[in-house]
Amino acid sequence: MATAVPRNVSPLIRAGRWGLLVTGLVYGRMHHNTLKKREERVRQGEIDRVTQHAIHELADQKVKADQSMIDLAYAAGVDPNKANTKQNEDASKKSGSSSKHH
Repeated sequence: MATAVPRNVSPLIRAGRWGLLVTGLVYGRMHHNTLKKREERVRQGEIDRVTQHAIHELADQKVKADQSMIDLAYAAGVDPNKANTKQNEDASKKSGSSSKHH
């Protein structure tokens, strides 16, 4: 078998190959940075959307819990408005009396 003898490649072709390789690397880097910036904006928007959804979900849960406590108070035969007023009065008496002792 005869082995192929490597041929000398023209310096112009070698320079062209290296030039295209470097151009491809530079283009790839620039394109990556562009996509990265775009994805960061999308990701930040997604984080904001999820955060707002969680805030609204917690607010809805609190409203439902408060309504459930009111319904439970009525079922137990207690007026929740009067109970809240009495608790506020007791709390103010305790805080007022503790400040006199100090």
